[in-house]
Amino acid sequence: MSCSPASSGARPGGSSSSPTGARCSRGDSRGARGVRLRESWRNFKPEQVRDFLRAGHEGRDHPSRLKVIELLQGMTSVLDVGCGTGVMFELIRERRPDLDYLGVDVTAQFVAAARERFPADARRFREGSLYELEGVPGAFDAVLCRHILEHLPDYAPAVQRMYARARRKLIVVFYLPPRPLRLRRKRDERFERGFYTHTYDLGRFLDHLLNELTPPAAEVRVHPRQGTSDHRFRWGDRENIIYEINR
Repeated sequence: MSCSPASSGARPGGSSSSPTGARCSRGDSRGARGVRLRESWRNFKPEQVRDFLRAGHEGRDHPSRLKVIELLQGMTSVLDVGCGTGVMFELIRERRPDLDYLGVDVTAQFVAAARERFPADARRFREGSLYELEGVPGAFDAVLCRHILEHLPDYAPAVQRMYARARRKLIVVFYLPPRPLRLRRKRDERFERGFYTHTYDLGRFLDHLLNELTPPAAEVRVHPRQGTSDHRFRWGDRENIIYEINR
């Protein structure tokens, strides 16, 4: 599916952890004084960090990851926001060794694990927040965000910050795909106590991509049915979806 922003007509309509509800506040230059974040990955035990999303149903060969490799065709560099322990880097190094990669993650343990696993490429992993991407050095053809927006209070500030760092495209992967919600902008599924697991309204999200980014997107392509989550989880029947936002 491909959309062009000239006249959208759109109308408003990952985690496998056991979170404890850890929160932090980060400034938002778009007007939100405190962005309330929730995440528990920093409380993982070392063995959980080491194996997080590396093998099994949601590991490196997940269809959504392989589709990302396809969408990076023609790109020379990528910024992986929420890089975790380097699962995507391992796949990129194997399939696209020519691609200049930098991964950013707010969880220090994940960054440390990635550097330990790939010591020769330790410089490619950096601790930092997606709300502070302006401080990340370098320029990137593509920015990748996989299974992150579901865990935020709202997608709009994050999407704009990532889009601003992408010279050619932003790739967003959801494991909780946006759905028509009628009167609501988002719904917290409460799959994990004390942890955001948002489903966003499909119409509002697509309208935001088409009409509210700066500068306006040239094209938005939607790639549905990119594999499910582990069937043992309550959201396991939902299929990943990828939004490709081209500048």
